[in-house]
This record gives sequence, structure tokens and C-alpha cells, in this order.
Amino acid sequence: MKSVIIGAGTYGEVYLAYLQEAGVEIVGFLDDDPRYINQKVCGIPVLGKLDFLVCLKDEYDVEAVYCPLGNNKLRVEILKRALSLGYEVPNFIHSTVCLSPNVEIGKGVYILLGAHIMPYTKIENFVMISMGVNVAHHSILHEGTFLSTGVNFGASIIANKYAYIGISSTIMTGVHELGENCLVGAGAVVIKDVPQNAVMAGIPAKVLKYKE
Repeated sequence: MKSVIIGAGTYGEVYLAYLQEAGVEIVGFLDDDPRYINQKVCGIPVLGKLDFLVCLKDEYDVEAVYCPLGNNKLRVEILKRALSLGYEVPNFIHSTVCLSPNVEIGKGVYILLGAHIMPYTKIENFVMISMGVNVAHHSILHEGTFLSTGVNFGASIIANKYAYIGISSTIMTGVHELGENCLVGAGAVVIKDVPQNAVMAGIPAKVLKYKE
């Protein structure tokens, strides 16, 4: 199935390597950054800007779109647009991921190497989970959340839409909910619920500010 990657930067390069390793045929990138237009990234052409999505089926027989962008809202917006245009938005789950039985997974979910997902976890559409993440049982990751490298995510916790959990942070079992669009800083230890739009950091984590 011919596919494209949205975003030709370094994270796009990383996903290119993983997808090619898994046997996915990548015919090109799309990126709005003018530096990449008409260039090649790791030997793969940048076919055009994001608006070129409407033409890819006819011109390149593209059937699927991958969008490994760290900007949660933008990733969700692009993947929903791809769906509306009739593309598939496949999951990518690295072969080294330990995925327990009874895990529910939506569309456009990306889970990188060495992650461990315990039973009865629910992962909704367009979630990204990076390397070495541990997600305990009965937790829910709502649409468009992002768990960065080395996160430890406790049991029976709800991460609401667009929650961003930074590198090596810990969300302790006993926390019930992370608010929509919150940001937990790298290395933070969260021991109580996180409000919507809150930016948290520290051990234990405290609110530094709120996003507008």
C-alpha cells in the first residue's frame, strides 16, 4: 500500500526508517516548510505542501497517510482531513512493543519500540506513544494524546484530549484524570489530578501556568 508521511523533519526521518523496516512503501513526504519543497529526505522526495493531499490519489496512487507530528492538535486535524479525503490512516506499532491482550486501539495510533501496554488499556484515535513507555492497566488515552520517551503512566488514569506527557515523567497510580490540552514537563512526578490547559513541572508536579 503506497503511503506518505506528513512532516519531513527529523521525526519524519525517524518514522521513515521504522516504516521502511516494517515493509511499508513510502513514496514521499508532504511538508509546508519551503526549505523541503522539491528536495529529498533520506532519498525520499518531498512531493509538495499539505494541500497536495487532494491530488495524491490520482498522481501517485497513494492510499495511506502517516502523520507523526508532535503537535497534538495539528496531528489530529491532518489525520481527520486525510480520512475525509478517503485515505487510510494505519496504526504503526513497532515489533518490539509488548501489547497485552484486551487492549483497545483506535485509528492512526503510533507506538514505538520497547513500550509496554498492560491489559484493559484503551487507546483512542491519533495517540502517539514513544520509546520505552509503560502504560498500566485500565487507563484511557483519549484522542490525540502524546506520551513521550520513558513515561511511566499508572493504572486507571484518564488522559483527556491533547494531553502531552513529557520525557521520563511519571503519572502515579492514584491520579484520576489529566485535563484536556495539559502539558506535563520532562521528569515531572504527578501525584494529583491535572487541570485542563495546565502546564505542570517538578517533583511533585505543580501548576506553573495555564495555556491561553
